[in-house]
Amino acid sequence: MAAIQFDVLESELATLRKRYQQAQGQRDLFVQQRREKEQQLAAAQTDIELWRQVQVLLSKASEFARQQLVQRLQTTVTAALQAVFDRDDIRFEIELKTIGNAPAANWSISSLYGDGDSKTEIKTEPESARGGGYVDIVSLALRLALLELARPKPEGPILLDEPAKMVSQEYLPNLAAFLKQYAAKTGRQIIMVTHHEALADVADVGYKVSQQDGISEVTRNV
Repeated sequence: MAAIQFDVLESELATLRKRYQQAQGQRDLFVQQRREKEQQLAAAQTDIELWRQVQVLLSKASEFARQQLVQRLQTTVTAALQAVFDRDDIRFEIELKTIGNAPAANWSISSLYGDGDSKTEIKTEPESARGGGYVDIVSLALRLALLELARPKPEGPILLDEPAKMVSQEYLPNLAAFLKQYAAKTGRQIIMVTHHEALADVADVGYKVSQQDGISEVTRNV
């Protein structure tokens, strides 16, 4: 009888271990999902602050200056989108409006879909396009544009932390080339943190940070 009870206990213990492992796996999944959502929230808050800065800039400009500013922003962001995604039918558009006697703006990405003469223009919000890849490029290009348009112009390097989190792997070489060209034209130094080899490979100087047994090691890429 004792042997039978022991076998039963072993079986129940195995079942409990399995349930525990399943519950632990679910917990780890929830923790990872929470971490990802927190990162997405932080990115969204950064984008909101960027939009707010542009809105403030638009509100302080005169009507003529405002139209000129909108044109410059549209041209800069459109050029970035076309360069990265290798499509000449993409346009970044800013639609000015008035809310409470103050100028405001809507952002959209316009692109053509279809064949031949049956192409249809579709406008979407940057946040909704290409699973987030477009909004990464729009945010980056707007920051670069505001940096160059600001008076007095800020000096110093540009710090980029994972500027292409949502950009597909196939477009990363194009983004790398765009940043390289921007740095060459403006003479600005770009200091970037990235996990993408395609972006790191275009750097004049690169450092790789690896970790082993809890100890970080920094090596210079040749």
